[in-house]
Amino acid sequence: MILSKWTLVGWLAGLLVSGGVGLAIYTIATDTEGPLYKAFMAYAEDIERLVRLMYMPTTGVKIALQQLAAVVGSVVLAILSRETIILLVAVGAAILPKILLEDKLNKRRKSIDDVLDTFLVALANALKVSPSLGDALRSTAILIRGAIKEDVEYALKEYNLGTPLDQAMMNMATRIDSRTFSSAMATLLIGRQTGGDLPKILERSAATLREMARLEGVVRTKTAEGKSQAWVLGAMPFVMVIVLQAMDPMWLKPMWTSFTGYVLVFFAGILWALAILAARKILNVDI
Repeated sequence: MILSKWTLVGWLAGLLVSGGVGLAIYTIATDTEGPLYKAFMAYAEDIERLVRLMYMPTTGVKIALQQLAAVVGSVVLAILSRETIILLVAVGAAILPKILLEDKLNKRRKSIDDVLDTFLVALANALKVSPSLGDALRSTAILIRGAIKEDVEYALKEYNLGTPLDQAMMNMATRIDSRTFSSAMATLLIGRQTGGDLPKILERSAATLREMARLEGVVRTKTAEGKSQAWVLGAMPFVMVIVLQAMDPMWLKPMWTSFTGYVLVFFAGILWALAILAARKILNVDI
């Protein structure tokens, strides 16, 4: 009976502390001039940027509020249950959404780069039928699929609302934020402004992109073995330490119990890190 009373008192104390913390957070967060509110709104704007680039049917403030609710709820639950492992949920709720959104955006950008040559060829064929870039872009938007279709349709909406076509195309390149796509759009707009043969320019650009993709595939194939060897060599010192420690726990003891051992471990760690960075630099071939 006494135990149950103390348990009840503990839960009530935890609820009061959690309520006080939550009230304090709410008071600080609703102060529009406070640093916490400004930091929250800056984070929400960053999430909003990612959401808009992927045309997701939500807002950055909504996602940020859901994260805040998950973090506070996890902390309260950890306090009440006295299970510190629940705090891992709070950490995950705080950092994972932005990481996942950025990863999804990078995959979307990669998918656009993969079909860019097809888009340019389709646009070149449309320009052979209609010399107007706006009309060619409309007919191309009907044929293409995937993430690039959303950006082209958005650019067409801007154009229909009065934005100059060149500006709408540059806005599309800015939203996608891909070096390859931006280069293709710059080539298209320069050729248009200088009176060049746009279909030939686009076909040449598409052929260049296909050749670059082929070369990147060759480079990935040639460097795949070197990257796997770098992983093995990088992990080998730790494997050797574990094996030697298991075979004879006293053999490496001077490394952890003497000044000379500390110095050797320190410089060995520096050399290991430099070797990993050098291998990464050598194997990171950019075409």
